[in-house]
Amino acid sequence: MPETVTLTSPLQSAERQAEIRSQVAGLVSEYFDLMPQMPADECPLSVPLYGADEVNGALDSLLTQNITMGAKVRQFEKAFAEHVGSRHAVMVNSGSSANLLALAVLSDPSVPGGLRPGDEVIVPAVTWSTTLAPILQHGCVPVLVDIDPKTLNLRPEDLEAALSPKTRAIMPVHLLGNPVAMGPLMELAERHDLWVVEDTCESLGSTFEGRAVGTFGDMGTYSFFFSHHITTIEGGMLVTDDDRLADLARSIRAHGWTRDMAQRDKLEAANPSIDPRFLFVHVGYNLRPMEISAAFGLVQLQRLEEFNEQRRANVAYLAAALDDLRDEIALVTEQPGGRSTWFGFTAITKDSSTRLALSEHLESRGIATRPIVAGNLAVQPAFRDNPHRLVGDLANATAVGERGLFVGNHPNLTPAHLDHIVAGFRSFFDRA
Repeated sequence: MPETVTLTSPLQSAERQAEIRSQVAGLVSEYFDLMPQMPADECPLSVPLYGADEVNGALDSLLTQNITMGAKVRQFEKAFAEHVGSRHAVMVNSGSSANLLALAVLSDPSVPGGLRPGDEVIVPAVTWSTTLAPILQHGCVPVLVDIDPKTLNLRPEDLEAALSPKTRAIMPVHLLGNPVAMGPLMELAERHDLWVVEDTCESLGSTFEGRAVGTFGDMGTYSFFFSHHITTIEGGMLVTDDDRLADLARSIRAHGWTRDMAQRDKLEAANPSIDPRFLFVHVGYNLRPMEISAAFGLVQLQRLEEFNEQRRANVAYLAAALDDLRDEIALVTEQPGGRSTWFGFTAITKDSSTRLALSEHLESRGIATRPIVAGNLAVQPAFRDNPHRLVGDLANATAVGERGLFVGNHPNLTPAHLDHIVAGFRSFFDRA
């Protein structure tokens, strides 16, 4: 007689799966509870700011085998748009991709008055490489303007001098958590009929006159890299209030197809001979995020204000403790009407040799340092050797690149860490 085989019912199988998932979630929580604290004399630039809830959310996506862009991404997009006060949010796989997507949207032939090859886009000289790169990648010309050394941001009053008949857009950058004065900038943009794309990758949660930066312009971009204000491991977001731009962004994000477009029915009806599952109406990319990233984001977004309040408290403490060193170092200040979320604690020394020595001194004590982003991008080979235009001598951008540094600022810094940073600065300047 053949052996009798008893099959597990689907109901029993689902119950057992749920039981195992609950056990795994408990183990993950226990694991994070047992993680040691960072020693007080170790101050890296950043540390992971996630815990059991984020990991369990990602595991849920993996265990249910829902991994690529889907329901959790849509849920996170909706929550993010509501949080910053924007009509639409389109998630992508990085903040750099969000910048690329914004320029691709404005460069699409379907956008009236959009960007065309040879058009100029005004950007600050001090920013990250992937602010400028998409401008060049779409055949446009970056026009680099100087910054205010007190805020590290472009000054709206300098923009008039940057205008030319070819100017079509401004890409302000809210650098290291510090918001640009967006009111005057938007007034100029409206007077000259210019597009505005806000690079907010380092400043999620910062505000100007009570409004979230990233929501003033036609589009805003954000980054969720692990060292930024919230993390989705890797990830980014584009926001806009413009239905047309949002629809276009969703198409270009995923191959240029119609699947995620609000007007897909109309487009598919106009192309009846093409299978609607593979109907491409724009030249696109694959910038799609993963469900596990959105799972992280849904948890992290709830912690953003707590994180940012701690960032602000950290910088307030450091600035007060080092106030008597202002004859040696200059500290960055907020714009009037601005609320910074301080990505790092920034200091500008009197000369480049002092900055180098200070950096080495802090690093030798376990305090990680970095230059102020990439310094003056006009001297970087990737941009020096490609089409661009400079406005003035960019003296402030050069000075900040040569004399500025920042140390890490994140919510997991304890009072002991902050005192260790203070001691590092004070001992260098012999003010112990």
